[in-house]
Amino acid sequence: MFLLLLIEHALRVLHPASILFLSLATLTLGAPLVAVFLGVRRWFSGDRRARSRWWTAVAIGPLGLCAAWGAYAYQRNRQRDVPKNLPMQLIVVAAASVIEARLEFLSPHRIETERLVMFYDDRVKDPWRDADAMDRHIARMEALTGLRLRTRIFYVRGPLFDDRHMSFLGLAFGSSESPPGYVDMHELAHATIGQSATNDCDPPTLLTEGWAESQSHPRAALAAHALEQRDMVSRFARSWAGMSPEEQKDYRRTLADPDSFLHFVELATTHGGALPSWIDELTSSRWYHQDSGPVYSIGGALTDYLIRRYGAGRFVQLYFAARPGSFDRDCLHIFGVDVKSMESDFWQEQERLIAPPPPR
Repeated sequence: MFLLLLIEHALRVLHPASILFLSLATLTLGAPLVAVFLGVRRWFSGDRRARSRWWTAVAIGPLGLCAAWGAYAYQRNRQRDVPKNLPMQLIVVAAASVIEARLEFLSPHRIETERLVMFYDDRVKDPWRDADAMDRHIARMEALTGLRLRTRIFYVRGPLFDDRHMSFLGLAFGSSESPPGYVDMHELAHATIGQSATNDCDPPTLLTEGWAESQSHPRAALAAHALEQRDMVSRFARSWAGMSPEEQKDYRRTLADPDSFLHFVELATTHGGALPSWIDELTSSRWYHQDSGPVYSIGGALTDYLIRRYGAGRFVQLYFAARPGSFDRDCLHIFGVDVKSMESDFWQEQERLIAPPPPR
């Protein structure tokens, strides 16, 4: 089972062999259960040799390994901090295998276009028009970036679990609403650029989520979201220092994600009420793989800015070249400008985008 996952991962298979994987997974997980049953039966029949107990314990090994693997992946997803390591990449292939088997055999309806296969149920009111609209959305992103899909995207109309919409390998989980909207465009943007990624690609979530946001929001809205995030942190930083410890504790309880937001507030407080560099912070080790908070609002506006200022081709080059610890060097090499200068120009551009038009 693991050898199959390793081979598919190494070959960057987008639609893995689902039936073969399920067969091997059934054997991998079923064999330990049979071994435990036989071991217990031998125990009650009077065979209590240490060797028999030892072999029964060994047989449970694969089950324990899979349980630890699944628990690790579940915990990292709950923390929304997903590293680009082998265990996480293999569980993505395994998850795609299981999901694609369910789609192929249990999905009530499907439509195929040039660029996607849409799986849907009766909640989707206008499937053909929706599929055509999202196919055009993908075509526009292909024309913008110069990238081409390797295979059709499996576009699922509805969340994966717990109302989570996501995209990985050849899958994109959108909404069941007609016409499709922000969620669908966002996840299909992930799926489109993701097909050109290699196994060693590791862009920051500032760029991955930024790309998807930039393809699913109007430009003025992106600028407004980024400025709102920046100004909110600065505003709270100015009042945070004047709060008593009890007031800070009470306020912390009112926040949905206190650790993330207050991290920026406290950092801004030590620098006169403003972060020295949002880009440096959001590409640091703390935030590089973090899938929450300002990577969306700041990342969307930043990606739109980079595409307009330097061209989509060079943005794509940065997207696939970026690695942890080298973002500043990558920007200097690809754009010919350091992050400090780029960020200053970026914020000035966002302010111009939402400035009211001059009176006639």
